[in-house]
Amino acid sequence: MSKPLSDRLAQGKIDLNKAYGLLAKHPALLSTEVGDSLRALAAQSAEIDRWLEMLEARAIARQFLDGLENRADRNGDVPLGTQNAKYQHVRLIGVQAYETMNWALADSITKIVGRVLCTRAEEFRCQLLSHFVHDDRKDTTAAALFDSVKKTFGWPLGISYVIRNHFVHDGGQLAGTDFFEGPSPQSAFRISEAGWRHVERTAQAKYGVDSLHQRPGASLPNSPRDDLRVVLTSCEREMDDALGILLGSACSSLLSHIGFMVGED
Repeated sequence: MSKPLSDRLAQGKIDLNKAYGLLAKHPALLSTEVGDSLRALAAQSAEIDRWLEMLEARAIARQFLDGLENRADRNGDVPLGTQNAKYQHVRLIGVQAYETMNWALADSITKIVGRVLCTRAEEFRCQLLSHFVHDDRKDTTAAALFDSVKKTFGWPLGISYVIRNHFVHDGGQLAGTDFFEGPSPQSAFRISEAGWRHVERTAQAKYGVDSLHQRPGASLPNSPRDDLRVVLTSCEREMDDALGILLGSACSSLLSHIGFMVGED
């Protein structure tokens, strides 16, 4: 991982604030329409504080999963708020909460990225997986960006998104088959053979990625079925790097562009 996502967000805010400052310094050098458009982009620095809060919320959701099986009582129930609930239910709720927050953060960041790095027709619909990994949208993003992101992060991003959809839309169930090996605390977060096969096949068939689409030394665990939490941690690391690189590219590009436009290059 090159830099924590929080550091990339902080640098992005600095770049956007500098861009806004350049526009304020040279109000007469650009037409009203162009100036207003660029100012609206630079003003998105205010969103970064919200993303930092989302990062903290995601971390809490992820920490909730750690040691969950050890919090079960002799009946297999786990504390949840003011009551106890079945382990399998709390595990499902925890994974749904984490993945929902994880991809909400990704969607929020790529909305800003799309305004700079995607075509005009797609700028407001930009999403991490669809616009930087899925071949159906490869004509909406600069070729170098699309190829580098897909071939470096495509596999962990695809795996993470399939897991997200499987839990949010299917409840971790598919044709009567559970994603996990069992419902009890003894099964912890071990993934069933059918559950992992569904994840891999869907990532390959729906998003066109495979195990070659990841960077050297940052691959998923060799035995991913042993513990979903280890898979989630690996995917989060790679997603954060992808998001940080895209946001950094967008913010620095915007700052450079405005600098050239107002003659402070």
